[in-house]
Amino acid sequence: MDEERQAGDGQENPTEPVARPQRWTPNEHYLKVLLGMGISRNAALKALYYTGNQGPDFAAAWIFENNDTDIDAPFDMEDLEESDTEDDDAPEMYKMVFAVNCALDMGTGKIAAQVAHACIGLHRILLQDESKYASMLVLWEEFGETKIALKANSADHLMELQQKALSLGLPTYLVEDAGRTQIAPGSVTVLAIMGQMDIVDQVTGGLRLL
Repeated sequence: MDEERQAGDGQENPTEPVARPQRWTPNEHYLKVLLGMGISRNAALKALYYTGNQGPDFAAAWIFENNDTDIDAPFDMEDLEESDTEDDDAPEMYKMVFAVNCALDMGTGKIAAQVAHACIGLHRILLQDESKYASMLVLWEEFGETKIALKANSADHLMELQQKALSLGLPTYLVEDAGRTQIAPGSVTVLAIMGQMDIVDQVTGGLRLL
């Protein structure tokens, strides 16, 4: 293998998901941006709802990841909110995010390879501890295996993000390159984080899409 990898395994998550307000409303500016991209209103509303109104970039990424579903079907926010409030057994939503060290001079192919290493490495960690992560994996796979690539500033930034993720009980995987092409040996390239969407957003919510 060309890479050396560092894995992190968070403890049980002590943090409850942040509850949405009883009456959710879309960010009108973000909605206008999405409509201007040619996205249907129903799809745009769903994307903003499920990404917590974080921005058009995150909403567009959610649409891309879920384009195999009936995304243009009518979206009844009132019914959905009542369901979220009344159904204590509603499944949690999970995602895997990849923070890429943009301080490194990596080409597109190199970045793709590093993200792939991070994805496989973190997935392997989850499979190795099925008693802890089986439910997370099942729900993640059932709801589209959401994956998002984000921009990080430096290796130090990646390590700070990893420590914050671990403190919230999230499993992580940090990739270090062997240095055979483009970058120096030991360069920290990508951090992968997996977990409930609301909790992961506490770590990476301020990052921009790659």
